[in-house]
Amino acid sequence: MLRCPACGWKMGRRDMRRGSFACPGCKQRLRRPDPSGYELVAGVVGSGLLAFLVPYWLGARDSNLFWDAILLFLPMCLGIGSGLGAFRGFLFPRLERDTGEDKGGILHITGPPDSSNKS
Repeated sequence: MLRCPACGWKMGRRDMRRGSFACPGCKQRLRRPDPSGYELVAGVVGSGLLAFLVPYWLGARDSNLFWDAILLFLPMCLGIGSGLGAFRGFLFPRLERDTGEDKGGILHITGPPDSSNKS
């Protein structure tokens, strides 16, 4: 059960949606927070370390270790990323208000800039 940060309404899983959704109690737009940069860096660094350590522990050396690590890097990223997401979602669930502002993820095509020298 999660509580709405605006009104305190207790929400079950059936009330929550992917992306932005309205609170059933106060109709405030809510969303689950995006992962922080630290979580993403921890996932990539952890994946890189495990991608080298697993073949090493299994006996791969020299160029075989390098190529095995390259092949394991993407599956390790997916596995560790899924694990960190599940860890964050199950142990630290929370909601935040959705302000609807663009965080730079959408390309906006506009006209040319105004000239400052008008004559």
